[in-house]
Amino acid sequence: MTQPLWVIIPAAGVGQRMNAGFPKQYLSLAGDTILDRTIAIFIDHPLIAGILVGLGADDGYWQDSKWLNHRQVSTFVGGDTRSDTVQKGLRFLHEQHLVGSQSVLVHDAARPLLTATALERIVENTHPQGAILAIPARDTVKRQTDAGKVHSTLDRNHIWLAQTPQKFPADALYDALKKASQHAVEITDECSAMEFVGWNPDLVVGESSNIKVTLPEDLLIAEALFSQLH
Repeated sequence: MTQPLWVIIPAAGVGQRMNAGFPKQYLSLAGDTILDRTIAIFIDHPLIAGILVGLGADDGYWQDSKWLNHRQVSTFVGGDTRSDTVQKGLRFLHEQHLVGSQSVLVHDAARPLLTATALERIVENTHPQGAILAIPARDTVKRQTDAGKVHSTLDRNHIWLAQTPQKFPADALYDALKKASQHAVEITDECSAMEFVGWNPDLVVGESSNIKVTLPEDLLIAEALFSQLH
């Protein structure tokens, strides 16, 4: 029997590329905010122990969340970067819920279309060095020169596009994020921190519908996908 896992959702960013005037996680998707839709994926799921949401220090929108007082949802004040926010979330879980070597999931606030099937695949994965949801590259992938010209074509058979959730032992992830920060290594996802300390996480096949809402056109795609998935 798989032990239920905590989910950390870093939601302290402002989403500047959306040009919405407020954090993108609070944009509307089919009548609810993107963040509320994302949290809903995990609410009352038998494989999830609880959801921990990292909010911005000046967040003025969470108070209107439908999950504000839900028994499974806790919040904390995040940091200036994703790495900072996840580290703070891991400390919170360690101090408040005694989560140590137990694995945790980290999921993007702006991925509201994760399916139960994909979630179950990564939760059930038992690779000792963790796992991430990802999809194999389908397009031809080009590497550019410093001048913005085509340099070469990469072998897409070895290219995967990372998604979330990403699953790692809490204490190992915390140590990796801390070491990466001390060495000024750019961390774009949790897996990159684990790679920095020499881990080789498992690739779990995700779904193309599990998109991250980053640009205005992504919201249109998400709305169309949402109507098909629900």
